[in-house]
Amino acid sequence: MAEILLTADRTLMSDYHHNEFVGFGTCAPPNFIPDGLYSFLFFPPIKTKEGIPAAAPYGLRKIEAQLLKENFDALTVDPAHIGHYIDKAKVLGIHVMDPFGLGPASSTFAAILKKEPFLAQHFRRLLEDPYVVKAKKKGLKIIVGGPGAWQFKYRPKFVEEHGIDCIIDGEAEKVIGRIMQAAINGEPLPKYYEVSAAETPSLEEIPDIVNPSVNGLVEIGRGCCRGCRFCSVTLRPLRWYPIDKILREIEVNHKDGYT
Repeated sequence: MAEILLTADRTLMSDYHHNEFVGFGTCAPPNFIPDGLYSFLFFPPIKTKEGIPAAAPYGLRKIEAQLLKENFDALTVDPAHIGHYIDKAKVLGIHVMDPFGLGPASSTFAAILKKEPFLAQHFRRLLEDPYVVKAKKKGLKIIVGGPGAWQFKYRPKFVEEHGIDCIIDGEAEKVIGRIMQAAINGEPLPKYYEVSAAETPSLEEIPDIVNPSVNGLVEIGRGCCRGCRFCSVTLRPLRWYPIDKILREIEVNHKDGYT
């Protein structure tokens, strides 16, 4: 069993019937469509083999690749099968996109229907999974990161109540190994770690994914050339991937049928 488990909540571990735009249905709260039918229509479970997902969110695959590159014992698992793997794990890494429904679409739907969006519900359910709660009591460390990491600044009570040990905000390739090792060793962890500009990885330091990403999505670069002052992405250097790097990641997806 792996020391480090990587996962994401139910709304993110889906291929959305191979249509990314269908995934926007996760932004809505429960409505007139029965929950079971709604989840099937908008975020059906990803295919798995012994609890290992056939594909996972791209950002999660990048962290997986970096940890494997640094020889960590890391494994990406489906949230519905986490109980089969978590008993021996020392760290649970969770990828988040919009964990509290504060994004534009989800906050709009929530305001109209006066209910919590599915994506926020399922993130909370992941942390409240009995297997996760049991492992947490035995010393499991929970580390969260991803595009939605910024939202935890506005939910400190939730962080404490659900035992989240560390939130990483930013491109984590150069820091994830150090933080994971500290967690494995039982050392103190920063509650909120904001990756500095100096710690942002160069093009050469960004690993290729080694397992398929949801719907075969790959990135072609990082940073942004627009320079909007309200956006943290523009604070990072602009890096375009060379075509051979892009093709290598496409091939990882293609050989497993994700194109």
